[in-house]
Amino acid sequence: MPTSITLNDRLAEKVAALAAEAGQPVETFVEYVLQGLVDADIEIRAGVPVFRMPPDAPILTSADVDRLLNSDLHQ
Repeated sequence: MPTSITLNDRLAEKVAALAAEAGQPVETFVEYVLQGLVDADIEIRAGVPVFRMPPDAPILTSADVDRLLNSDLHQ
């Protein structure tokens, strides 16, 4: 089912940049990202989507986050 959405300029620019980096058309990139919502366990709390994690999901430490922020993920 084809659907149209409207993005603000800032979001549209970011999506276009990410799609280009991935080497994909914007529509393909957005579909791929949104496909993750199909199987996600999400609930809405006070109007905010919250992703529930499985009990056995690993927990990221602040050191893990720092390492990920400061590493080149393309290697």
